[in-house]
Amino acid sequence: MMLMSMADERMDRDASGFGNQAEEGGSKKKKRSNRVKTDVSSKKKQRPAGVRVLLWLLRKSIVPLIMIIMLITGLYVGYVVVGKQPEDEVFQWSTWQHIYDLIFADS
Repeated sequence: MMLMSMADERMDRDASGFGNQAEEGGSKKKKRSNRVKTDVSSKKKQRPAGVRVLLWLLRKSIVPLIMIIMLITGLYVGYVVVGKQPEDEVFQWSTWQHIYDLIFADS
């Protein structure tokens, strides 16, 4: 019986200690996150307006730029590698006009 009561007492102590640590840890995390947010916001305010505009434009244009690069790469690979056509014809407007006419011509 003596062993059971000591084990129960330890479990009670551990459980209460764990709860207190969790509550303290949660409040410390909130304080830490507030500190980080104020540090980050103060750094953004220190940037000149021109740099902020440039970074905003880069963030907004990265996906369309990647899409255009992949379109050009796909046209090249499809026409030259898969279609086995000459490289100099890939970027000529007449080539793609001819392909368009073949696809959408009246039968």
